[in-house]
Amino acid sequence: MVRDFWLLLTIVIVLAGVAAQNAALALLGFADGIACLGAQLLSRWSLRRLHYQRLVPEDRAFPGENVGVTLQVTNHKALPLWWIEVRDTYPEAAPDDATSGTGSVATAGRLVTNWTAAAGPYEKISHRYSFPAPARGVYELGPATIKTGDPFGLFPEERTGQDNTRILVYPRMVDIGEQPLPSRRPFGETTGGLRIFEDPVRVAGLRDYQPGDPLRRIDWKATARIGRLQSRVYEPTSSQHLLICLNTATLTPVWAGFIPELFEGSITIAASIARWADEQRYSVGLLATSSVANAPRAIRIPPGRQSDQLARLLEALAVVTPYVLDSLSAMLDREEHRMAIGTTLAVVTATMPEELRVTLQRLRRRGHPIVVLSPSGNRWQAELEGIEVRNLALSEHGEISFARPSEVAS
Repeated sequence: MVRDFWLLLTIVIVLAGVAAQNAALALLGFADGIACLGAQLLSRWSLRRLHYQRLVPEDRAFPGENVGVTLQVTNHKALPLWWIEVRDTYPEAAPDDATSGTGSVATAGRLVTNWTAAAGPYEKISHRYSFPAPARGVYELGPATIKTGDPFGLFPEERTGQDNTRILVYPRMVDIGEQPLPSRRPFGETTGGLRIFEDPVRVAGLRDYQPGDPLRRIDWKATARIGRLQSRVYEPTSSQHLLICLNTATLTPVWAGFIPELFEGSITIAASIARWADEQRYSVGLLATSSVANAPRAIRIPPGRQSDQLARLLEALAVVTPYVLDSLSAMLDREEHRMAIGTTLAVVTATMPEELRVTLQRLRRRGHPIVVLSPSGNRWQAELEGIEVRNLALSEHGEISFARPSEVAS
């Protein structure tokens, strides 16, 4: 109110003092006008050359992990700021005490942290808070609102930032042990394989040079020591390929909707298998019948052993949606000619349509080891003769039990 009427109020007080021939009242009016004018000028300058930054060292997290956030304000001017109020927002899943001493209130599905401080000339101040990461998905921190002004708080100035920070929360994973399935070869052969390939980083020994050996095989130090050309012999190696096939449909037909518990359980199973395969040094890939948000096609990540392969798989599973874009049987039909010989298929599905059963039987006859992982408790052993089926029990708390089939009720 003072912000809008201070000039009129000053004029009224001065005129009243003059009319009453009261010098003190007129002087009070002049003083009030000068004070309000000065406060307004200070307020207008308060947000200038004021830099705000949100620092998040880790923008990837697992559910329940603490996400650390640092709010930083730098005053790049000689004018001190007597008070600064910063409000930042973060996902609602964080508890009320997650702001390390600052106040937090729930608003519109999000929580707000309030930070009040002061900054001298050319001073940088910062504040840190943290919150536990919610369930899988992509979340935004912000927008942040900065409010400051004159020392009296008569003319506050406010600015809302546009620098929202995205946090990716990976899907939940469970420990599936060294051998998650009862089969002797749960995901294909772990020994043997084609021995016509060699690992160039694993030297098994040396032998005399033979015509046709490439120059890169020659060990020049050994050659100089022995006095005749020596070639390196590398250890044979084979790569185990695993393709995780995630069927996100939990009801038949797919347009009937989806069951959230089975959908999230399927993602947890797929993520857990992906981590297990990465630890076992498999070349692992992913097919999923739905996509990430706003993507035009279903997810396909070819098998690979790159250092960031597991991160790519988990990032895709973190943002996968329940909307089915393609059938798993059609995706496998298109993928078949790309599969390496002996690629193992880990099929995670809560339903078993007839076309998927036919496709899996055909791939099994063509030499692809297949295991079906079901979070729904369904048993398709009769329909999938020759294909191993594991029924994975979901507990009341959402934990997955990798129980033997006999331990799961029919």
